[in-house]
Amino acid sequence: MDTQVRGGWRRASVEVLVVFLGILLALFADAQWADRQARVREAGYLASLSEDFIETEERLTTAISIADTVIAAASELLRLGPATAVGTDSLTLLLSRLRELPTLEPVTKTYDNVQGAGDILTIRDPELRAELADFHSRLILMNVVQETQERQFVGFFQPYVLQNLDYASLLGFWLPKYGNIEAPASVPDHAETIRSVLGSREFRNWVAVRLDWADDLQRQHLGVLSRVRAIREILEATR
Repeated sequence: MDTQVRGGWRRASVEVLVVFLGILLALFADAQWADRQARVREAGYLASLSEDFIETEERLTTAISIADTVIAAASELLRLGPATAVGTDSLTLLLSRLRELPTLEPVTKTYDNVQGAGDILTIRDPELRAELADFHSRLILMNVVQETQERQFVGFFQPYVLQNLDYASLLGFWLPKYGNIEAPASVPDHAETIRSVLGSREFRNWVAVRLDWADDLQRQHLGVLSRVRAIREILEATR
């Protein structure tokens, strides 16, 4: 009887062990499958992030280049006075360049999707995760600056142009649209209006503010660009 009991216990123990090992193997296989799926998702995220940051860098360099144009035009206008010998076409070109507002719309679709899915830890590189977080925190500040400047642009810049620089306003919109087609004959009548305000304190303050806006926004964009390039380097290293 004792032998039968001991045999029964041994068989039961073996069966429990087999079940336990089966469970462990199933859990291991499940973990392996989940890890493979996570690595597939990670590879997809990294590829998409790389595309997003290539596009974002291109948009940033364009915005920075536009800001360079605005800064150069504003600096030149501050150097001019009513008696400065400058052609009407050159003056109009300088003024029309101040109409540019070099804002940035970054490409963040992949990062937004990763965050929305709660999948950020799928990206294993902690440095990359930290850089992505820093990049998006910089975007918050940049967007505040951009939105503030857009409101100032509409509320301050455009009214001044329409009230004091009709010629530049009209020709600035006319030339980009129609190329070298001759502007309406009535437009040059406003040329002297522009020259009359060149040396005024109001005009110079207005141009100085425009210069400050462009410089401030460009510094924001350059800061974001440094993070974009750092992230691209990490993404290239993961390939």
